[in-house]
Amino acid sequence: SASRLACYKQIAEIRAVDDYKRVCKSLEDTYGKLPPEVLNLLVIAVLKSFAAKFNVRRIAVSAKGGELELPSVNALADSRLSAALDAYPSVRLEMSKSPVLAFGGAKDARAVMLAMTKFLRAAENARAS
Repeated sequence: SASRLACYKQIAEIRAVDDYKRVCKSLEDTYGKLPPEVLNLLVIAVLKSFAAKFNVRRIAVSAKGGELELPSVNALADSRLSAALDAYPSVRLEMSKSPVLAFGGAKDARAVMLAMTKFLRAAENARAS
């Protein structure tokens, strides 16, 4: 339907936390309390937006934790990621084929996605050296 397409268009345009808040409010005003599945979709949109700014190759999320796979070891040269790693000691840097930022200890998948989003937002806001 046209209203469903309008919703997806709003979600696709999410680029920042303010966009997320605006879309949440708009959807709640139109449809009432949002189900968890819709909230997850909105969180995914914000997470993907932040991840794109760091060229994250892969995002993996489960109830147990999550991973952000960076494109190469060269991505670690971004001082903003180093600053975020310092600010979030629970995020582990794992080296396999490519660098992976590993997140754990959350109560559910949405909490993992929120933790990943907060980390990437902190990296974005960190000063590059």
